[in-house]
Amino acid sequence: MSTTTVTTTTILLPEYLGNIYAEVETSFGRFLSLVREIPGGAIIINYIRASYKNDPYRSLFELALALFAIRYFLASKFSYNEKDMVKLSDKDIDELVEEWNPEPIVLPVSDKEQWQADSNPLVIGPVASRIELQLPNGEHLKNIVNLASNDFLNMSQREETKDAAKKQIAFSGIGACGPPNFYGTQDAHARLEEDLAQFLGAERAILYSQDFCTVPSVIACFLKRGDIVVYDSGIALATQKGIELSRCTAYHFNHNDMENLEKVLTDLKPMLDEGPLTRRFIITEGLFQNFGDSPDLRRICELKKKFKYRLFLDETLSIGVLGATGRGLPELYGIPRTEVEVTTGALSYALGSSGGFCVGENAMVHHQLISSSAYVFSAAIPPYFARVASVSLRLLQEDDSVPKLQSSINLLYSKFKECQRLKKLVIITSSDVSPILHLRLHRDLRSRLDLPVSYGGPGSSMEKIVQRGDEHGYFDDNYNRESQILQQIVDRVLNNHNILITRCKRILHHEKLPLLPELMIHSNVAFSESELSEAFEAISAEIYNVLQQL
Repeated sequence: MSTTTVTTTTILLPEYLGNIYAEVETSFGRFLSLVREIPGGAIIINYIRASYKNDPYRSLFELALALFAIRYFLASKFSYNEKDMVKLSDKDIDELVEEWNPEPIVLPVSDKEQWQADSNPLVIGPVASRIELQLPNGEHLKNIVNLASNDFLNMSQREETKDAAKKQIAFSGIGACGPPNFYGTQDAHARLEEDLAQFLGAERAILYSQDFCTVPSVIACFLKRGDIVVYDSGIALATQKGIELSRCTAYHFNHNDMENLEKVLTDLKPMLDEGPLTRRFIITEGLFQNFGDSPDLRRICELKKKFKYRLFLDETLSIGVLGATGRGLPELYGIPRTEVEVTTGALSYALGSSGGFCVGENAMVHHQLISSSAYVFSAAIPPYFARVASVSLRLLQEDDSVPKLQSSINLLYSKFKECQRLKKLVIITSSDVSPILHLRLHRDLRSRLDLPVSYGGPGSSMEKIVQRGDEHGYFDDNYNRESQILQQIVDRVLNNHNILITRCKRILHHEKLPLLPELMIHSNVAFSESELSEAFEAISAEIYNVLQQL
């Protein structure tokens, strides 16, 4: 039998320390009693006691953290010693402000670029088929034939759309006053979405406030890092920005080259078959804003089915223009809208309103309600814009506006195409169905003027300058010189014949793809055949007079 001896040691505290300890314990007990009377105080006391029993150092550490947090959040964001501060008089402050020379936000306009600012006339009154202009020198020109308007069907000037806008403003005011997902959606918006879906043969539509923001937002909504997009090399700036924002893996095919598209899809197939399942889109336009031509939609649909891609079709320019009733490229090819997974468009062109839209299946549209940035974080379009667009869609189906526009387009196109004296001076890149006639300098003329084949694009010096952020390198002398030649034609047509045409004003360092300056002549249903014929004679004469002297 074993015996265990336990030895204990007792430490006797001095009497005064014992008194202090007893006083602290009594005070602490009274403090805990007060804390218990506070709602939730008992929970805090139990937590502290349990924590102290198991690990007293933890309680001290947590107390220190709590005190530090209180001190941090209550302290001033800036610590300074008032003794070190220099007190300035009002005179000293005024002198410092006067001496301060801030860096400019943007570079000043150079002498070589100043002509661009000096060549922009101001439209006085509504942008109609005939307008009044104020030139930069202050001169006023009246009854100008406007062949630079995107309102091809002249919808914004029709009495039906004006009356609809007035009634809607009287009913609901000017703005929507909120984003669509909250209180911005009104009956006019819901009606327009129904009208667009019915007109285009889709399940559902969704509206956007700005036409330029529609395409980038929709692309970024469905494509993310790791997804695949194959796009036409002629796409517009908005589509370029959408692909860039999505951070997806992007491949391009030659403009409207279906053989090259098939080759790109074939080359990608082995890699995609071995890799993870990703979303894959082919992106193109119904009517290219930078060229004025259209893709072979039937062939694209065949290839997207063969290689298992979805199709994204931007019909910004083609709605209200292509097809027997203006329903766009699918109608022109006799293809149902269901073959196109995502269709985007603008209300600010042939429909004479403002904003953008996207149509397709219910699930595709529903996904945008919470995932599309331009929809979620923008106010809804003004209700009267929505009402005007609905009226324009109704008028498209009731009158002969679309056939009349197509007749005007064909007339202008055929006259310029058959003009012999312009054969070696300009090239028409647009088709006979484009409401905008695109004219570029002939390649032989460009060679004589020592102009490059194109400007910007992948691998170009401009791309490297943009990557470096060198704003001083954004100016391109050849691009400026070629644009100035085209502006001379625009000015002569206006000053000598009271006709307004325009040229492309794309900003070189914003573009991701190669580009060329061009003249742009817009058709409009408001003009008769004789008026268009007279306009052709005037424009062709000035093109010849300027270019043949170079």
